[in-house]
Amino acid sequence: MKCTNCGSDFASDQLKCPYCGTVNEHALKLAKELQTYDAAYEQKRDELLETGTGQVLEYLTVRLGIVFLAIVLFSFGFISFYKYRFGVRSSYQVTGARLEKNREQLARYMDEKQYIRAYLLASRTDPTGELFKNYPEYAEDLTDIYTYSLVLVGVLQSMEAMDEGNNYASLRDTDLTTLQIFYHSDDKSEVRQDLIREVDGYLKNYYRLTDEEIETLKGLEYGDQFILDGSIDVERVTKERMEAYFGK
Repeated sequence: MKCTNCGSDFASDQLKCPYCGTVNEHALKLAKELQTYDAAYEQKRDELLETGTGQVLEYLTVRLGIVFLAIVLFSFGFISFYKYRFGVRSSYQVTGARLEKNREQLARYMDEKQYIRAYLLASRTDPTGELFKNYPEYAEDLTDIYTYSLVLVGVLQSMEAMDEGNNYASLRDTDLTTLQIFYHSDDKSEVRQDLIREVDGYLKNYYRLTDEEIETLKGLEYGDQFILDGSIDVERVTKERMEAYFGK
C-alpha cells in the first residue's frame, strides 16, 4: 500500500511507514481487533476447559458412587444372609420340635424310597453340610445318596446329548471317578443296595456295559484304569456301542 503522507510503497500489515514514520491506521485497527479476538478466545477456551473438567468429575463421581453403593448393598446382603444362615432363627438351624418334625419327614422319604427328596431335606436343614449331624442315623445313607446324585447328573447329561440328535451316551472320565467313589462305600444298608441296583441299570441301559464289566468297575482300586474292548478310551467305546445299538 502507499503511505498517505509520503506516497512510498510498504506492506499493508506494517504499523508505520518505514520511510517517514506515519502511522498506518488500517494496520493498527486490524491489530487491535486481533488482540481483542485473541483475548476473547483465551477466555472462552478457559471456560470450556473448566466446564468440561467439571462434567468429567461429575460423571466419575456419579459412576463411582453407583459402584460404591452396589458394593455396600452386596456386602450388606452377604452379611445378612450369613447371619440368617447361621443364626438361631434360621431355617437351617432347626432345633427342638422343628428338628423332630424334619426327622419324621426324612424317615418317611426313606421308607418310600424318595431318596433325592430325603437328601434335599437333610442338606437344607443341617448346618454341618454333608456331615448330616442333625440326622446321625441316616448319615451314611445320605452320603451315598449324595454320591448317587452325582452319578445321576452324568446320566442326565448323556440323555440330554442323545436328545439333541446324533450324539450318544458316553461314559466320561469324570463319570468313572464318581462311580469309583460311589461303589467303594463301606455302607451295606438296604438303601445303598437300592442305589447300587439303579446305578447298575444306568450302566447297562445308557452305556451298554455288561454285567461282567460292571463288576470289574466295582473292583477297581482308586487310580486303576477301566478298560473296555481293550481300550482306555471308555468314552469312545461306549459311544460306539450306543451307535451300534440304535443302528447308526
